[in-house]
Amino acid sequence: MAALARVNQVIAYLRLENPTEDISTNPVVEHPHNTARMIPERLPAATVKELSRLDPVKAVLITAGEWTAITAAIALSTYFWHPLLYLLAVIVIGSRQHALLILGHDASHYRILPNRWQNDLFSNLFMMWPTFASVESFRKFHGTHHQYTNLPNDGNRHIWYTHDAAGELAPDWQYPKTRLGLAWVLLRRAAFVTGLFWIVRSLVGASFVPSPRWMVAARIAFYGTIAGVLTWFGSWYAFLLYWIVPFCTWHIAVQYARIICEHSAVESEEEEYAITRTTIPTFLESIFILPCNVGYHLEHHWYPSVPFYRLPELHQALMEREGFRKHAVVRRSVLTSLGECVRP
Repeated sequence: MAALARVNQVIAYLRLENPTEDISTNPVVEHPHNTARMIPERLPAATVKELSRLDPVKAVLITAGEWTAITAAIALSTYFWHPLLYLLAVIVIGSRQHALLILGHDASHYRILPNRWQNDLFSNLFMMWPTFASVESFRKFHGTHHQYTNLPNDGNRHIWYTHDAAGELAPDWQYPKTRLGLAWVLLRRAAFVTGLFWIVRSLVGASFVPSPRWMVAARIAFYGTIAGVLTWFGSWYAFLLYWIVPFCTWHIAVQYARIICEHSAVESEEEEYAITRTTIPTFLESIFILPCNVGYHLEHHWYPSVPFYRLPELHQALMEREGFRKHAVVRRSVLTSLGECVRP
């Protein structure tokens, strides 16, 4: 009953009219998701405009690279079957599913292709629909998350259930925790049930988001085609092994680890620097936990017009500012960021 109530809350939110209207004041570069909060480190407009320039070829090639990694993991695990190799395949595929959703997140900011309908169709076909989401429904939540970060209208409160009806942090989102408490949250979320709930919630919720009729038809055709192909080739079991299991285990675990790194137990002397934490991952962390520069999170919140492949440049530009160097919460690994969410 609690799960059904949560789905109904999401559907009610998706039915809201214009939850992502542009309410930003004095933006450096106009963008519908600019924050309503103050940005203390305003970069020159020319700098932000240059950093906001799209490179569609790069975005498409990176997307193709993620699918290549998924295909290779499935092929190797199938051909050289071994339980340990399958476990590695689950980790690789789950991390690439996460990467696809991060790319879809950029698409929700219109940062993949310059033409908006092409941006949405491409991202739905190759990022969102395969991971049971849609760019339109994610944009509903994520736009308000940017506009009202850590405020009552923050969309994350609806999609991640971070707060209760009274506006207090839910138990899972109260940090710091003990090491055992943090481990329990991640393990419990990776135990399949949360992933299945996400799948159902996303598929049902997307039906309530206003979308062009042709996009709705394309979505139905996409899932119908996938179901037909899997049935024709008798591949439902393989689909379970190589898509549902990675999605409901590793993918879910790193999604929660990322969100905890971004918004939990962030402390700074200046409030506007404490809205989120930037985590610059190690090489392996960038592959398996924080792909596509998603760890540059404070930078992204301040300047959502900058695409993911330019975020390291944006970070360097901000690091030249004394205030950012002094007050921004920047950590150099996922373990360090998670460590700040653990009680001494």
